[in-house]
Amino acid sequence: MEAPAARTERKLEWTGRVTAAVPAATADEAWALLSDFSAFHRWHPRVAKCRRVSGSPRSPGCVRYCEGVPRAGEEGIAADWAHETLLEHDATGRMLRYEMNDNNMGFGTFFATLSVVAAGAGGGCELRWEFECEPVGGTAKEALAARLQDGLDGMACRVQEALSSRRGDTAGDVKLGTSIAV
Repeated sequence: MEAPAARTERKLEWTGRVTAAVPAATADEAWALLSDFSAFHRWHPRVAKCRRVSGSPRSPGCVRYCEGVPRAGEEGIAADWAHETLLEHDATGRMLRYEMNDNNMGFGTFFATLSVVAAGAGGGCELRWEFECEPVGGTAKEALAARLQDGLDGMACRVQEALSSRRGDTAGDVKLGTSIAV
């Protein structure tokens, strides 16, 4: 088996980045919620279950199992699932990098980096989800990026809502700024 560094040196055909703004959260506040590798289901709206299979949730080598929400109108069809391995967890840089291993979604080699960065003078923060992968059969790169964008938008909304409820904010208005780069 190749070492993680050796696997990431080769250039994969598809790369991209999606972003979502969380205007009412600092980068540190958002990272505190998102940094647990085995708690993905709490934040991603299309992930119903996420459990740690092995390792520590903030240590490289941790393996998680994620299962998607059942698809509406598709009874009897298995939900999407994947085993993923944490490759890097940088609390100071507010970033985690992982690899998707076995899955039922058609992915071969797939690496992703989730990071949280301060938004600058306007306040708030930005969630970034970058990917590198082999082409996925039957899926256009733009469709993959749109699916990731949809998930990240949902994560930003959930982070904003969680922090608003902790603070007792009642405004409830969540305005997200998003972008896709493929």
